[in-house]
Amino acid sequence: MNMKMKNILIALLTASVAASASAVADNQKALQAKADSANAKRGVEIGGSIRAVAQRSSFSTDQDVHSVNKMPNVEHNEYVSADLSFGFRPYENVRANVIMRLGGGMQEYFAAAAKTLEAKWLNVEGNIGKNFYWTVGDFRSAISPLSIYNPGIDILYEPTIFARKRHMAQKEQLLEGNKRNLQGINLQFRQEIDPMIGELRAEAFLARVNRVSVLDFTGAEGNILPGDEIAGTSLASATDKWLVGGNIELLPVQKNVYVGVTPMLIFDNENSKSYTYRHPNRDPQGFVPGDAENAYERQEINPYEYGPQNTFVLSARAGADVGGLVKQKGLSADVVAEYAMSVNKVKTAAYVNDLGLPVPETEESINGSALLATVNAGYEIENSWSAGLSLDVVMNDEKWFNNLAQSPSFFAQRVLNSDKDGNTVKYGVNSPLYSTFDALYNYSPKFTPVARTLGTDDNAFMDGQSKSYNIAPYNKNSWGSNVYSAAQLALINQMIDPAIQATLPNGLATANRKGFRVSLKGDWQNKIEAQALVNIFNQVTPESEAIDNVSYKEFGGGAKFDVAKMAGFSKALEFSGSFKRSENTVTPKVGTEAKVTSNFLNVGASFQFLPRLGITGGFQMIETDYGNSSLINPNVGLDVPFMTSNQTQWMVGFDYVVADNAWLAINFGMINVKNDYNTTVVGEEARNLPDYYSATDGAFGTYEHKFSQAIFEASINVEF
Repeated sequence: MNMKMKNILIALLTASVAASASAVADNQKALQAKADSANAKRGVEIGGSIRAVAQRSSFSTDQDVHSVNKMPNVEHNEYVSADLSFGFRPYENVRANVIMRLGGGMQEYFAAAAKTLEAKWLNVEGNIGKNFYWTVGDFRSAISPLSIYNPGIDILYEPTIFARKRHMAQKEQLLEGNKRNLQGINLQFRQEIDPMIGELRAEAFLARVNRVSVLDFTGAEGNILPGDEIAGTSLASATDKWLVGGNIELLPVQKNVYVGVTPMLIFDNENSKSYTYRHPNRDPQGFVPGDAENAYERQEINPYEYGPQNTFVLSARAGADVGGLVKQKGLSADVVAEYAMSVNKVKTAAYVNDLGLPVPETEESINGSALLATVNAGYEIENSWSAGLSLDVVMNDEKWFNNLAQSPSFFAQRVLNSDKDGNTVKYGVNSPLYSTFDALYNYSPKFTPVARTLGTDDNAFMDGQSKSYNIAPYNKNSWGSNVYSAAQLALINQMIDPAIQATLPNGLATANRKGFRVSLKGDWQNKIEAQALVNIFNQVTPESEAIDNVSYKEFGGGAKFDVAKMAGFSKALEFSGSFKRSENTVTPKVGTEAKVTSNFLNVGASFQFLPRLGITGGFQMIETDYGNSSLINPNVGLDVPFMTSNQTQWMVGFDYVVADNAWLAINFGMINVKNDYNTTVVGEEARNLPDYYSATDGAFGTYEHKFSQAIFEASINVEF
């Protein structure tokens, strides 16, 4: 099939999808009534979502004048993910749920003979009477920010055209807000006692958050830094990791008062500990089959872990709905205080010291604590205006640890045009072609990279492998619901994006933080909305004795308004914008302070000129100044210090919207990046510089690197 015919077929398919979507929307109520009737009789419910993307990203730079980098400048991603959700109800009180994912992509035609088919979600749930509910299999939970939580990224008035892309990337990972995906048994009991004593809620859960798994240390899947030999680099596990706990809540005084307690134990089952056999020399370049000096030997499955985890967490909460107690019309107010403690038992394995003497195994208990107080207040005049305030006060010491609340849902990855810097993409924010916008908004469910060389002999095959992944399909996505170990969290926190993660990289449960964040929000007749925020935090205990204080500050604000509503028109014409400034200051006891500042600008617009057809556009800019920092970190590929960074992204396109989460969009945009490096300080390597950099480029102490990506994409998202 030639390209012209392919484009014609795509256009016809797009038109037919748009037309059929309109017809379905117009008859939605009638169809839903018939579906409900059929479901009630047959005991079967069908739902799901479909995401389809055709994307072309073209990389360009004027600085590779000698064509040193010979990898492809253009990347094509064409894929479809269909999540079909089936609910089977053989009995009135029992229900089985399964989400089958059907995947397909153009690249797969060259990499595999079959499309992907997998069960992404499977559970059986039911109830006994009206008070007891149970689930076996996959389930989600978000009890509180200090117990079980999946912290994410908040972007003030994010342009719609970008918010949709992020929504699709998160849905691909089955994320639902701040709920953490778990697998095991969940039991819930609820009993309404009386209006004053209120409702009693009790919950028990048992979940396996990791299992024994032997993973290839050089593969993109299952590794944070493939091929590197430092603590936390691999997600492999020698034991099964379990979570067992409960949650008890009481809501007295007509549910206007709240008290709760959550005990949890997160532990590695050492009875399940396993080992594997590997060659001592795993470097493909030095591996010789049959070498007697490199024979298999028994090893730890993951030698890059601190040791088995045994962490007890106890969270206690109390709060009140002041608005419900006062019963003042238009007033809403609630306050919640949560205190949590952690007891983390750390084992040190037996070893032989430098004198040849055996040192026995030791165990140490590290006790930490966290405190969170939240106040939400607001007032509304019906059909007029409303105003609200939200305040969080945090006091978490440096020993506080709870990976069920601290593991972030966002871990920045390189996505588009990853073949260009394939040897360094594993370093994320420190990869030479990284951009925040690429990590936030783009994804590819099954990407097949190209080999680094095109030879066909054995040596060419080994040389064709990348230092960041094996040449095999893998998932490119910065979003997830992993529960990381202490070593893995420590490594990930060395690779945070300073523009969006510096203040609270692990959410409100971030260790070693004290301070507050406050936001003010106002609205006038649902036509104009404005918001302002202030976040001020400090480290409780600086990580080094040479440091006096480390502070984190964020200030910002934004607004959105609908011109059409203000003018009395029926079609929407909405504009939005926001600005946020972040500052991270390290003050030493002796010497000059180091400061990293970042400004994040968002501008968005959408115009609906037909009942379902409209235009959307957005612009984002991030400017980061690293000051006089000479910081390098060879562990995570930061070999040359950054001086400044400027990132911009714009995108515009047409969309056909059926509902909030059902649209067809055709967009074009650009990402432009300019990074300045301090070449007076260079480590043993220069991994965060492009491969076309030469010493003469940085001869004057600085190196300016510019590149851009032109992105054309068509996407369909339907949730039903």
